[in-house]
Amino acid sequence: MGLDKKAIIEAAADMADEKGIAYVNLKMLATKLGIKSPSLYKHFSGGLDELNKELMLFGWRSLESEITRAAIGKAKDDAIIAICYAYRNFGAEHKGLFEAMQWYNMYQSEEHLQATEGTVSILFQVLEAYGIHEEQKVHIVRMLRGFLQGFVSIESHGGYGHPTPLNDTFDFALKTILNGIRDLQGGTEQ
Repeated sequence: MGLDKKAIIEAAADMADEKGIAYVNLKMLATKLGIKSPSLYKHFSGGLDELNKELMLFGWRSLESEITRAAIGKAKDDAIIAICYAYRNFGAEHKGLFEAMQWYNMYQSEEHLQATEGTVSILFQVLEAYGIHEEQKVHIVRMLRGFLQGFVSIESHGGYGHPTPLNDTFDFALKTILNGIRDLQGGTEQ
């Protein structure tokens, strides 16, 4: 059929988004693609573990593309807000793929590091405009990642039960984070 690895990964990502990452296995993927499951081992000799790794890498690269597009032409607060909303929207639109991305070790391999490096470097670039210390940037990037990963994960699992609109909570959290960043400008806190 001329299926290449990229097309298979994209089909697996679609499957994860439709039914959840737990649903993705080689047999179901082969059925979706109209092939026999042993044919997938040509591309994924490591089986399901390798496919899951590839899904994680694909997800991080896709997220990087989304947040880069969102940040273009924006600076400081506007860029951070755009990045955060792009991240949240990505998680909402790609629930299964987002789940596949969450538990990884970026230092496991050079490939893992490169897949996540773009997302992190965009945040560091935006933070340059604030004139804050390098260590503060590290703390802020970690805080943003924790906030975004946690918020999107809880939201995608329906974990927020209070009737207050989630957009209000998300905006409140962003304003609080941005106020904290602005408080650091010109300061010497570490």
